[in-house]
Amino acid sequence: MPDRRGPDAGFYKGLIQVAAGCLHYRRGNRRGTLNKWRSGADYLRPYLPGHLGVDLASLVALVDANRLVLEASAVWPELALPSIQRAA
Repeated sequence: MPDRRGPDAGFYKGLIQVAAGCLHYRRGNRRGTLNKWRSGADYLRPYLPGHLGVDLASLVALVDANRLVLEASAVWPELALPSIQRAA
């Protein structure tokens, strides 16, 4: 189990927050989706462009783009959910 208080704590928190945002999105919860995606991306920004083999630049870019679309949409948009990719 990763150290929740160590130097990677924000990295793990960010991944969990992004995943929670995806769950809220699938359930149609706009407020929960936006809150979790915002906080998740903010936790991950200090680790850009990648950390522990994860391509965070692409992940954060998609989360930010999805958040903007969701904020601007009056109807529920069909979005590509973020996924974890290996860093190059």
